Amino acid sequence: MIAMFSFSKSLSSFQVIKEMKVELLIIGVILMISVSVIPSYATIFQEKLLESDSVRISFGDDMINSNGNVTPTIKTVELKSNVGSILVKNPIFRAMGNSFAIKSFEDSTIIYGINKGPTFNLHTLIFVEGNTIKLNDVAKFSISEISKQVIPEETVSKTNHLNMLVQSMQTTYNAKDLHFDVKTFDKSKYSGNDFQNFFGKIDGVKITAVTKNPDGKILDTQTGVTKYGIYMGKIYVPANLWSKGWYTIEISASSDIGTAQKTIEFYVAGQTPPKDGNSSP
Repeated sequence: MIAMFSFSKSLSSFQVIKEMKVELLIIGVILMISVSVIPSYATIFQEKLLESDSVRISFGDDMINSNGNVTPTIKTVELKSNVGSILVKNPIFRAMGNSFAIKSFEDSTIIYGINKGPTFNLHTLIFVEGNTIKLNDVAKFSISEISKQVIPEETVSKTNHLNMLVQSMQTTYNAKDLHFDVKTFDKSKYSGNDFQNFFGKIDGVKITAVTKNPDGKILDTQTGVTKYGIYMGKIYVPANLWSKGWYTIEISASSDIGTAQKTIEFYVAGQTPPKDGNSSP
């Protein structure tokens, strides 16, 4: 009886091994057909993650083997489940064109990846105590979390050499113009605040002036360039349309030597006050 039981157990193990060999042979034939005309290089894997619902493969830098062929390296292989993931021990990678096989003798696991353009059909076989667990799903590349260290390029720090001064009327009325002036200087020549100074002035600086009402609504936008170091702006306050209050002009200047920003505030006092008993138009 003991001999018959031992023989029956050996026969059962032989049948499992035979089934495994048949399955591996079928998948191997599929792989051979899919990569028969593809050269043996695998740079598409470099520093990428290949992930499906059941498997996560992290690739490292490509390596050149002793035969001069470029082969990818594996950083980690994980088997995923609803309760977590398990790292596959000592996975061995073999590329066949853009398809591949991964084997782990320690964990009795084989993963076949058959390339289908931007995706891979994954066939995972896990051999546990005479049983075979089969997982079939689709994987695709994503950006690797374990990527090369990015070394920032050296940047030459730019010094802002633009100096801008502004002046304007502080109060205006309906149906009147508000005048404002902008002067631009090379800061290395003049960095002071005297608006009457012209030493170090520069031309061709782009000026943008944005007028806003007390609620921040944009009422006017104008652009121009400095000539003889100055830009002279003018804003018309329409009759009976702008309510009393403080308004702003946000002025920005830009040139090849730098940028500058200033804000002018002015008060709209309503209707023009009487002069000699009459109202100004």
